[in-house]
Amino acid sequence: MTRWTTFALIFALAASEAGAQPKLQVAEGTQFDFGKIFRGAIMERDLTLKSTGTDTLILGKIDASCGCTGAISSAERIAPGGAGTLHITFNSKNFVGPIHKTVTVHSNAIDAQATLIEFKAEVIDEINLNPSSVFFQGAVVKKPTTVVIKVTNNGMIPLAFTGYRTQLKGLVLTLPEGSIPPGGSSEIRAEFTPQEANPMLSEAIFVTTNNIRQPEVFIQVFGGVKDAKPQ
Repeated sequence: MTRWTTFALIFALAASEAGAQPKLQVAEGTQFDFGKIFRGAIMERDLTLKSTGTDTLILGKIDASCGCTGAISSAERIAPGGAGTLHITFNSKNFVGPIHKTVTVHSNAIDAQATLIEFKAEVIDEINLNPSSVFFQGAVVKKPTTVVIKVTNNGMIPLAFTGYRTQLKGLVLTLPEGSIPPGGSSEIRAEFTPQEANPMLSEAIFVTTNNIRQPEVFIQVFGGVKDAKPQ
């Protein structure tokens, strides 16, 4: 073997080493939208992780931006030309309105060792209350104060309220009679007749419904109660 042949072989090996580079491609792209979803729904999405380099792709830790989001890969090592699946779940139970979450896939990819995947959604309450909390400011002992709460049924089936519970003495709710059709609205009337002064109210009302995703609606109660003025 001549000196030039040896040099050419070393150069070829070096070039081969340099060309052996792992790469990661998310086939469907790194951004997606779940669209409008009802609160409480658990959403799922599968993404394809492709090994597009010339060396084995090794997947490491997968981080989610919050506990509401889960992500797991079908494989830890993907040969060149192969593919794996990234399964993403999102639990919407504790959210209302627009959301934006991320999943970060760590790997040995030469061009991006941390691949950021983003998704968004708009979480809709099937049972919308306006206002969502009750404020009895300036209530007076033994004098009734009434607050009206508008209820809108954003769900797909008729909504019925079946009862309520609260530890706040003197509070009575009048629930809608019958059911509220999808897209319809009604009212809950909260009448509070306090029996004693309380400078700071902080209580809760739990209203039960026939909705399987929201079987109970939580209403926070705030405010204060003053003694009646002597006659």
